[in-house]
Formats: sequence, C-alpha cells, structure tokens
Amino acid sequence: MNKTKLSALATFSIATTLFLTSGIAQANSLSILGPSAISFTGYNGQPSTVTGSYSSGFLGTLVANAPGTISFTYLGNESGFINSFSFGGFALNESNAVGDTIAPVSIGAGAVDFAFSDNQGGSISNGTASTPTLGFAILDGNVASPNGGSFDFVLGFNDSSTNDADYDDFVVGVNYATISPVPLPTSLPLLAASLGIFTLASRRRV
Repeated sequence: MNKTKLSALATFSIATTLFLTSGIAQANSLSILGPSAISFTGYNGQPSTVTGSYSSGFLGTLVANAPGTISFTYLGNESGFINSFSFGGFALNESNAVGDTIAPVSIGAGAVDFAFSDNQGGSISNGTASTPTLGFAILDGNVASPNGGSFDFVLGFNDSSTNDADYDDFVVGVNYATISPVPLPTSLPLLAASLGIFTLASRRRV
C-alpha cells in the first residue's frame, strides 16, 4: 500500500472518529448500586421538622455515574448518641446548624467516598453493608417540608444504638452536578464528514 493510500485511510479514520464521537452524551446523575428496599417507623425529632417524615428507602451504595461535583447539607438529628458525617477530609456534626453545607467538591465516577459514625465506636462507610443496628438508608430527595429544600437523595443514618432503627439519627441531603465536557463546535461533524468524502474521492484518482 503506497503512502497516498495510507494517508487517505488515516484521514478517513480521523474524520469518522470525530463524526461518531461528536454525539456522545454522558450520564448526569447519582444512582443506587445494589438497591434493597426497606421500610421503617419512628422517623421523628428534628429531621422531620425539616424534611418531613420518611418510612421507606433503600440500602445500597451511592454511585456517581460520571465525574461531577457533589455537596452535602446537614438536615438534623434525633439521637442519644453524638453522630457525625465525613467526606473527603470535611465533616458535618451535631454542632453544625441545620442547613450547613459541605460546598461542592469534584469527584470521579464510582462509589462516593463518605462515612457516618457515632461516639460509641460505630461507623459505616458507603459501600459497606448496613446491619439492623448500624447503617444508613438512601431516601427520596424531594423532602416534604418547604424548610428542607430539594436534594438528589437524603441519607439517613441509624447509629449503633439498639433502641430503634428509624434512620433519623443523623440526616444529610445530597446534591450532585455533572462536570459538562467541553462541547465540540457544531460545524465539526460536517467538517469531519467532508474530509472523509474528500479523501475517498482522492483515493479514486490515485
């Protein structure tokens, strides 16, 4: 195969790649990996005054489907223990005011690296299986109370106390946004297609 043909094939390959990849879209959401539906009672105290009341949700792993930014907002607690939430070197605890937020932080795609803990040695991180006495539930983000706002999801922690399993011991709202890729110029697919046609025409003259 001579150099002219090699050059033509290379140009056609580049043009085709540009044309095909110009239309690729990325997912822009959080999802629950391995969701297991649960129901519970007793969600009350300070969280319900902010978020309204929950009685169902999911156990599972919270996953970002694409690189983006994520923030966490403290929504209250109802617990005899002292609980906290941590993410990427940041923390929310019971000394925070309701509404305090870990500002948006950039993350990659995959499991979101956060954890809940209590002052009795109980701790659980995202991706670790919850138990009846220690875990967190992933709850609907559209909270019932106008004081709570709207979130992609709400995380309700159940600390290591054996007195209840109501997922209101420390409550956090989650908001996520995709980092948008740099858009290709709208004329690029047409240019790529034109290059491909021009190259094919050149091959026929060789």
